[in-house]
Amino acid sequence: MGTPALHRPRPSTPPGFAATLALSMGAGPLALYALTATAPLVTADLDISRAQLGALPTAAFVTAALASPLLGRSADLFHGRTVLAALFTGAGLSLFGVATAPSYGWLFAAVALCGATQAMSNPVTNRLVAAHVPQGRRGRLMGVKQSGVQMSQFAAGLALPGLALVWGWRGAAASAAVVAATGLALVRGSVPAGRPEPVAARERRIADLPAAVWWLTGYALTTGAALQATNVYLPLYGFERLELSPPVAGLTAAVAGGVGLVARIAWGRAADLVRRPYGLLLALAVVSGFAACCLLAAEALHAVWLLWAGAALFGASGIAANVVIMLALMRAAPPHAVGIASGILAVGLYLGFAAGPLGFGLIVDHTGSYRTAWLAVIGANALAAALGAARLPRGRSRPAAVPEP
Repeated sequence: MGTPALHRPRPSTPPGFAATLALSMGAGPLALYALTATAPLVTADLDISRAQLGALPTAAFVTAALASPLLGRSADLFHGRTVLAALFTGAGLSLFGVATAPSYGWLFAAVALCGATQAMSNPVTNRLVAAHVPQGRRGRLMGVKQSGVQMSQFAAGLALPGLALVWGWRGAAASAAVVAATGLALVRGSVPAGRPEPVAARERRIADLPAAVWWLTGYALTTGAALQATNVYLPLYGFERLELSPPVAGLTAAVAGGVGLVARIAWGRAADLVRRPYGLLLALAVVSGFAACCLLAAEALHAVWLLWAGAALFGASGIAANVVIMLALMRAAPPHAVGIASGILAVGLYLGFAAGPLGFGLIVDHTGSYRTAWLAVIGANALAAALGAARLPRGRSRPAAVPEP
């Protein structure tokens, strides 16, 4: 007889495993966060419009969406160390490209490289967690891993605006490359060695992925649009409409990222305790929509406290939703096809990330007002909430997860 499931040996993770996964999630988008946190200086220096600023994350996320299916497969086929080393190298090169870009066109190319780097982050980290951490004990680690994005956002919003006043926004971007260098140095000692187990032929076929993967992709598309539009324009909105100084405006991103960091860990643990996470996803979309209402009201009432309240609520909901999405995906996908499924979900997520900032910037540029743009963010959250509500009845009648082998 085989070893009982409860006593089957599980692969152990080396010290620093969680930290390396968090760094890999944070390094990918760091070039974008550097630009967002210093947006008032970037737009003035390069004389670019809000729509052009919004086109930068659009370039990154369209590239990420196009690359995600291929790079998602790579997480199932190659050593985790190899994929992570490529990720940290790409992150460092994208930051170097931002810091040295002589024109808007070169800046555009640098953030496109940033997008390709981000496309590797969720597939490889999800695959490593699925391979080395038993189900039921993944929530906290997933929360820590996904909070790496918020650690990056928090650090960028807190440190880079001040550094930019001393070294310029280019110098601030260059200084952020220390994150990529640190992650690259940690890979060998903190990531288990070994090639992933072979993926069955059936599990290589995208069409054979469970329906829940496609539903989660649609949810990620709508929430991703709202999330990234808010991320990109929150500091600029505070600067232009609430008359905050550039360093204080940058702190709005730090607040959202700091709250999101804690919230992702908390929501990860909560998601481990429920059979189906779709109710949590519904609640998170509703609260994120309310956060956008606070941001809309901040200008109308000229109430700065509503801006800070909206940023905090956004961090606790819109930013935190990603960890619940990823845990739901790992339950729904076949164990040896987590990388492929993560790549498919990332297509929806990154297309939302691409559409949100570009659409938001175009609306503001054409109307001269943030009001309609925030209403669009509220509408995207409402659509996500509707998707969550529609999934609840079916979710009650289905198994909680695909059994682990």
